[in-house]
Amino acid sequence: MRLAIELANTAHARQGTVCDELQTPADLAAWLTRVGPRCAVPVDDESRSTVDLADLAAARGLRAAIRAVAGAASTGRTPDPADLDGINSAVRAAPHWRELAFDGTAPRVTTRHGTAAITGALAEVAADAVDLLSDGRIAACAAPGCVLLFLRDRPNREWCSNACGNRARVARHHDRRKQPAPKRDAA
Repeated sequence: MRLAIELANTAHARQGTVCDELQTPADLAAWLTRVGPRCAVPVDDESRSTVDLADLAAARGLRAAIRAVAGAASTGRTPDPADLDGINSAVRAAPHWRELAFDGTAPRVTTRHGTAAITGALAEVAADAVDLLSDGRIAACAAPGCVLLFLRDRPNREWCSNACGNRARVARHHDRRKQPAPKRDAA
């Protein structure tokens, strides 16, 4: 799964209640541990141990911006400029450069980052969101009670999973069945 979707889906619904997996700095550190191996920006143990409330606020702000822009885009609305700025500000926070070094006679290129590792990882998530949102492949699930985002792999896909699709179809069937039958004229 893509990093932007994984961050966005740290807020999800469970039995009709929205659950937030990022409530503490430790929660963010645990999430970074799970996704860290897929990040180009290294988030080492030392960086994860220093995750603070500011990092948590940045991650939650980025998550909110991704969710808002994806929700607007998937329903054909124009996203709020403040949400777009939230994503673009996070992308701009990761200046990096490549340095050349040698191990004996073998050249080695190392990418260096001018920001803290956590900020760099969030910038990578934001860059992933820019890619996904710019081509319209990220969408909000249309199932009742679901708040997840998903990667739209075909144009007519409406739900994040088969379970949500089944739930939506059952809800539509239930709605049709509970409507009163049309009255017939007595002849």
